[in-house]
Amino acid sequence: MADDVAYGATLPPSDAIKFFRDKVNVPTERWGEIEAHAHATGFAVAGATSQALLDDFRKAVGKALTDGTTLAEFRTDFDSIVTRRGWEFTGTAGWRADLIYSQNLSNAYSAGNYRQLTTPEALDIFPYWQYQHHVCQHPRHDHEAWGGMILRADDPWWNTHWPPNGWRCHCTVEPVSRADLRRNRWEVGEAPPLDLRSWKNPVSGKTEMIPKGIDPGFQTNPGKLWLEAEKTRAETALKPVQNIDGKLPSRVTPERRQEVQQEQIGRLVTMDMPAGTVEAGTAPEPVTEALKVKTDSVKLSDDTLQKNRVHHREITDEEYGALPKMIAHPEAIVADRKPTSVVMISRREKRLYRIAIKRTQDGHELFLASFNGLSVSDAQRLARNRTMLWGSVPDELESNADDE
Repeated sequence: MADDVAYGATLPPSDAIKFFRDKVNVPTERWGEIEAHAHATGFAVAGATSQALLDDFRKAVGKALTDGTTLAEFRTDFDSIVTRRGWEFTGTAGWRADLIYSQNLSNAYSAGNYRQLTTPEALDIFPYWQYQHHVCQHPRHDHEAWGGMILRADDPWWNTHWPPNGWRCHCTVEPVSRADLRRNRWEVGEAPPLDLRSWKNPVSGKTEMIPKGIDPGFQTNPGKLWLEAEKTRAETALKPVQNIDGKLPSRVTPERRQEVQQEQIGRLVTMDMPAGTVEAGTAPEPVTEALKVKTDSVKLSDDTLQKNRVHHREITDEEYGALPKMIAHPEAIVADRKPTSVVMISRREKRLYRIAIKRTQDGHELFLASFNGLSVSDAQRLARNRTMLWGSVPDELESNADDE
């Protein structure tokens, strides 16, 4: 069972979490609709065809990665999601929950492990990798045969045989140093020849060549594909505009600066895979004073955007585009639970919004931390429970000239 496997117990989860957060939702009706390599950047649950359902499952899996949710707790989340969304699925509830939980966690930790082992520093110390087969109830003979094999880290064999190499595969890869070789009298071997077998995808009808011992859909290295996608994203990543009409952003009119901010947000939110950081707004003086910073530039990162979309999917691209005006002209500003952040209560038309702004530890930058809608009663409750730094919360929302 999945709970019997200590997924990445010694691995700091940051890389695994980032691998999972970088994925984009891919609605599917059946397993096999998307190709193996697409699983490195796409999040899919066979039979989950709506964004809302996928978002719910993403939240549950994300919680398992960040908070260490157990399989039993995930099953409770699964049952709640299925009931709320009225999802009809194949198999038993326990089996589907286990599958979603185990495969996503296993893949995320494996990709995170690959990222850590391929840094220049790691490769300098550990130029070799050892395939590890772990005792399980139903071992695969090929995986057992690979157990203990040591290959160079740059051997192409790892492109197709990086575990997990099948459903419920518990194999892992361990780094090996030159000192390890000497101490244990190990030898670096040669990769087994690829024994490719044809497999016909039952959905697409496409015939694919799969290495013997690898389950269809697992014949890639998700960590490697993820890093390649990250490199591509970095080359096209957005950056805050430093020059507006030949002037520094702080030297142009507030209206012109907001136009550029809105344009950059629009580009970020419409990217298939958001990449980069943009200036989302200009912080008013009460914010910069409360957070003791010299900059008034509030930035929005791709990571925050992706997290916010999962937790607050009701926020539209148009509402993200209204951030520059809402940040510059809040109704009220209250203290947050931490001294490094504040919460704005802002208005757009007949709706209030909660906008959390945080400063970096060095105090040099401001970032948007979260953004969601807020009722008048919730806004008033927030104001009562926190220290009011500036402004006031309206008793009711009436249209004004700015909303027309």
